[in-house]
Amino acid sequence: MILKSISNMLHTPVRFIKRIRLFVSMIRYGNEHNRDFAIEHYVFFCNLKNKLRELDVQIDSLRTLEIGCGKAYWLTLLAHSSGMNVTGIDTEFVSSKNQLSKYFSIIRDNGIERMLRTLVWDKCYAKPYYDQLAMQAPFSLNFKDVDIRRMSSTNVDFPDNTFDLVISHEVFEHIDDIDRTVLTLKRILKPGGITYIYVHNFTSLSGGHHIAWKYPDTEPSDTVPPWDHLREKSFPDIPSWLNELRESEYKKIFEEHMDIIEWLPVGKEGEKLLTPDVRAELSDYDEHELLTKGFIIIATPKT
Repeated sequence: MILKSISNMLHTPVRFIKRIRLFVSMIRYGNEHNRDFAIEHYVFFCNLKNKLRELDVQIDSLRTLEIGCGKAYWLTLLAHSSGMNVTGIDTEFVSSKNQLSKYFSIIRDNGIERMLRTLVWDKCYAKPYYDQLAMQAPFSLNFKDVDIRRMSSTNVDFPDNTFDLVISHEVFEHIDDIDRTVLTLKRILKPGGITYIYVHNFTSLSGGHHIAWKYPDTEPSDTVPPWDHLREKSFPDIPSWLNELRESEYKKIFEEHMDIIEWLPVGKEGEKLLTPDVRAELSDYDEHELLTKGFIIIATPKT
């Protein structure tokens, strides 16, 4: 299995060089913005709590599931540390401990490339990131007894009506079967349960997930054309796979299985880069699609 993963990574010299360049770009952005990520993540957590309080949802007492907690599991960690009863799930083996068995498990299940990225995170970025996250939070980060499980969003191994709240941050755009995932949400949420799901909008300037467009307004790319992922697709190498669903497609799926409480646009980016020529080329998309970074889905299961 390990040899197969290495073979896949080195499939062609050109692909290998492109992946190395991608890793170098990711390391550069990590070096420059690792602490910024922690600040942004804490702001998201605060916004989540504030919005649910606006809706008279007392989240501290709720049984909560995070879909796609990631190797940093920051949202699950913040929720757990603040006193919430939360479980985080991810398709990757996630652990704060850095034993060899962890990395072999990731190679076996997710490939050598994912293992290398996790190893670099653990060794280079985890401590300064968590230090910055701890500086933001008014409570201590509690790494003890964090409930993290390896599980797919399309095959959640929990009984019906288990959770009061499902949360997620920039994960749904990486899920290949959104319909099945939303059906799963409907099943595992209690009647009256609620979602707070942030989706990074694929049609936005940064929605193609090319690392060169991580900060499109403050650090615009001088190599990758704006909205390249919707135009020529000349720079297809990105950190992770995308399902490429448009906002209207998410709405259709969620409205079939859930009652939408609020559908909130989040962030606007790239307005100065949407020139008349680019706008004409992207005439199949409206300006809301092209300029809105993401959206939050607050919904409850249909009865």
